Parts: sequence; structure tokens; C-alpha cells
Amino acid sequence: MQLTDWSLIEVTGADREAFFQGQVTNDLGAIGVKEAQVTARLNRAGKVQSFFTIAKLLDRLLILCPKELVENILADFNKFIVMDDVELKALNEKIYLNFNYFLDNENEDHLFHLSFYGINAAINTKPYSGVPATDEKELEIVRFLNGYPKWKKDVDETQFANDSFLNEIAISYKKGCFLGQETVAKIENNRGAAYYPVLLTLATDVEVPLTELYIDAKKAGVVSYQEGRYLQVNLFRDFRVDGKKIDLIIGTLELSATINYLPFFKNQKRDDVANELYHLGVDDFQSENVESAMNYMKKAIAFDPAFSDAYESIGVILGRKERYQEAIEWMDKLLTVKSSSVMAHTNKSLFLMKLGKIEEAEAEKGLATIKSFSMYGEEAKLKKAIEAEKQKKEEDINRREKMFLQVIEIDPDDTIALYGMADVAFYREDFKKAAGLLENVVVLDEKYSAAYLLLGKSLEASANLERAIQVYKKGIDVASKRGDMMPANEMQSRLNQLVVASRLA
Repeated sequence: MQLTDWSLIEVTGADREAFFQGQVTNDLGAIGVKEAQVTARLNRAGKVQSFFTIAKLLDRLLILCPKELVENILADFNKFIVMDDVELKALNEKIYLNFNYFLDNENEDHLFHLSFYGINAAINTKPYSGVPATDEKELEIVRFLNGYPKWKKDVDETQFANDSFLNEIAISYKKGCFLGQETVAKIENNRGAAYYPVLLTLATDVEVPLTELYIDAKKAGVVSYQEGRYLQVNLFRDFRVDGKKIDLIIGTLELSATINYLPFFKNQKRDDVANELYHLGVDDFQSENVESAMNYMKKAIAFDPAFSDAYESIGVILGRKERYQEAIEWMDKLLTVKSSSVMAHTNKSLFLMKLGKIEEAEAEKGLATIKSFSMYGEEAKLKKAIEAEKQKKEEDINRREKMFLQVIEIDPDDTIALYGMADVAFYREDFKKAAGLLENVVVLDEKYSAAYLLLGKSLEASANLERAIQVYKKGIDVASKRGDMMPANEMQSRLNQLVVASRLA
């Protein structure tokens, strides 16, 4: 589709990358040629001046931004260019967006690749042929559900970068200094933003006002968007636990909802998508939809060019259809991505035999035998490495146990040492001992978030599910108020699973 409300800014000059690396929030060094990232420009106080996508090309940088931000970006950066060899120029080009570009073999000449509203895409300045069009409404729904902010709607010059989803997608806290870095890092390290966007999934279909919401008679946030049962809400930190079910009041409405972290469309790894496509192909093959099966498998390879099972399956399918020469070609392709494949040579031997090429078939059979012996040797090495790692882990556990016992001998109520002993017991699958130690820990220190998590897991493993549910509920409340979101989220996830299991029992 054409991005009619967007523009490109070209950045040239020998110092372009070094200049922008010190001026924007994300790490330009982390991307390759023809790749892009979302980044932001802050002032010295850490407040957002603009945000955009910046792409690295061989001879220049390209900035993709809404048209309304072009003059702002040009004026802002030009103020800081003094001795640097850097020049910014707005381009008068039409811009076209193509999602899932790696499935489109006819349009390989892209300007750059990017994550557009959280979905893999490509940008070009010429139309894409044969690509089904989306529309602005669909794009806006994806933007809202994935939390990507809109200038002057979700983010403006009065806000810190930490207050929006820019904190997740546009800031590298490890890259070093940038303008405003000290302020945003301080906020991030001190429990993060007080209010931050999440999605609420309503239990029922109802239109709500875009206004404040209340939980337990306390102001908990503000509703900014609604799409069906989904609300985007800037929610107070004490309530932000992924998967937590809450009762809330919005206006005069009393509602139930589930909290979900953004983005809604989780950006799956390409090999995960490839695996899903591959299994769709397997299903089609079992239903005798041969061409559709191979099409799915070829798409799987487009997502993951090293997906050896897909190459092998296509070759086997072609072999069963007596298309032996094509089958052999796919086995050769398999060997380019997995040179150790025994089955590639075994199948090639079979297909060559069918073609009457006896000597070549015997040669491939011999290669299969050699590689099978090599594989057994590698398996033995792997088993030995696993055993060595297990021994190393045991030695570390014994060392830690000795250290914790020495501390407890001095102070029987040392919560860190008691927790450490419980962790040792849990590793050894002595779950009752671990639970007993941890029950003591949470009495001695009611705010020890990690102790509630390990206690709940120990109780689960001991089949004391009712007590585990109680512990998780208490632990979630403690951890969320302390800003310990990793244990809070894991406890919420485990609690949800226990509640569902109890209903099905």
C-alpha cells in the first residue's frame, strides 16, 4: 500500500552514522545494511522531540516519518550539525509498504526492511506489483493493538520517552550516551513510568467512554483507544501484571477485564512462523493436496532458509509423484543447508535407482553410510558434554549449599541464605523441604517477591495446589507494588493455569 501521510528524509555525509549514533535513543550499530529501527529524539530533559524509523543503506541513511514531523526533524538536527559532514534533505518520493516481503519473489528490490507497527515489512519508492492491498483502517487497528504511538495523539513534547511504548521499541539503554539519556535511564531504573500503555480485554462487548478508570475505588489509569473488546489504557504500575483479571469502573460501567502487555500481535521469530507453515503443508499432504503442501513448505523456507525438514519433505513429495529429477535437486538443496544430512543421500540413492543410474545411486548410498557413522560420533560427544555440564552444576550446587549453611549457622533467620537453601532443595526435587524453608522466608520478609514465586512452584510440585494459588495471589500483589514485574508476570501466568485446571477438574 502507499503511505500517503509519510515522508522520507535522506541523510548523507561521511559522519552521518557517528552523528546519529550520539543524537538518538536507539543503537544504530545494531542494524545491518538495508535494515531499519524505530528511534527517538529527546531533549536534555528526556522529553520526546520526535520519533521515526531510521534505515541504514550503503551510501546514506533514510528516515521514515509522518509528514507532519519533517520540518521538526530537519530543524532540530540541523541545529546540532556544526563541524560534522552530515546533510539532511527531505525527498519528494512516493512511499510504498509491503508486509511479509520475503514471501514475494517478484519484488526483491526493496529500499530497506523494517518492523512496521510490529510486523515485518519492506519499504520502496515504486509500487509493488501483485501484492494485495490493505487499507488505512486495518493499519490503524494494527497500530493500536500493538501499542505503536502516534504523534500528538499518544506522544508529544511534554512527555518522557518512558511514558509510551517507545520505551520498548525505540530506546537502547546499553548503547551509551545520547541526549536525555541520564533522565530516561533514571526513570527506567526507578520502577519505570507510573502510567504505561497496556491492553485490556473486556469480558463483554460494550462501548466505553475514553476517560479515567478505577480499580478498588482508586484511579488506575485512562482509556485512550477502543477496538471491539480491546481497550488501550495507560495503567498505573501497581496493577500492571500480564494476564491478571481485574474488576474496574469506567464512567458508570462496572466491568471485568484481563490485562495484556503490548504488543497484541507478538512478533514471532521467523523460524516459529516457518514451523507453523511447514505443519500446514504436512496437513495438506496428508489430505492429498500435494501442490498446496509444497507451496506451504516453500513459504516455510522463505521464512527460514535453513529449515532442512522442509527441503527434505518437498523432495520426498516429488519422489512419490515420480518427479525424480526435481526430487534430487531438492535433496541437493538440503545438503547446502545441512551438509550432515544422512537422509539427503539416502533419498538421492533411491531416486537415482529409479532413474536407472545404478553407479551414482551406490555412491550416494555409501555417503549416507559414512555420514551415519559420523553422526553417531557426534552424538557421543554431545552426551559427554551434557554429562560434564551436569557434573559442573552439581559441584556448584554443593558449593552454594555449604556457603548458605555457614550463613545460617551464624544467623538462622537470614532470608537470603534460607532462600538459597530452598533453591538447592528445589533443584534436588525435595519440594516439601523447599516449601517449608520458603514459608519461613515470606514470614520473615513479606516483600521477598522471588520467594513467593519459588514457594508457589514448590507447592505445585508437592501437589498442594490450593496453597499454591493463595501464595501466587499474595506474591503477585507484593511483586507488582514493588515493581518486580518478572516474578509478578510469571506468578500470574502460573496462577491462571492453576485456576483453569481447577475448573476442568
